[in-house]
Amino acid sequence: MTENNSKTNSLGYAIGRTNWYMKTLLNKLLKEGFNITNEQWLVLKVILENPAVSQTKIAEKSLKDKTNITRILDLLEKSSYIERRRDDRDRRMNRIHITEQGKKILKAVNPVTQKTDGICKHSLDKKQVKELIQSLNTICKSIENEL
Repeated sequence: MTENNSKTNSLGYAIGRTNWYMKTLLNKLLKEGFNITNEQWLVLKVILENPAVSQTKIAEKSLKDKTNITRILDLLEKSSYIERRRDDRDRRMNRIHITEQGKKILKAVNPVTQKTDGICKHSLDKKQVKELIQSLNTICKSIENEL
């Protein structure tokens, strides 16, 4: 197989592989000092940035399916990082709130997420990072328009 025909020249494969490596690195670093996964960290960030958010909105903003969100929220609640509270207007819905303990773990984990980001960026200059982010955002918008 020639290099031009290999999957390594596929944009989707390159993005997927990069995503896998980034998540694996973050999980490795988190495992060394924290009882939290990158998925749990992401969900906590969404909750922190969207107080009293619904489970459906968490799934949308974290790009996870509702089943995975339920599992992650169960683990976060068990660790006392979040609280589920009934919505005053719709008792069928829970609103998710981050606890003080959840805020503390996010603050503690922040240097690890910054380290991961730095490792990913270290071989690129600032202009390349900016262009890469812009290109990926453009690709996302193109795909969103097709969905």
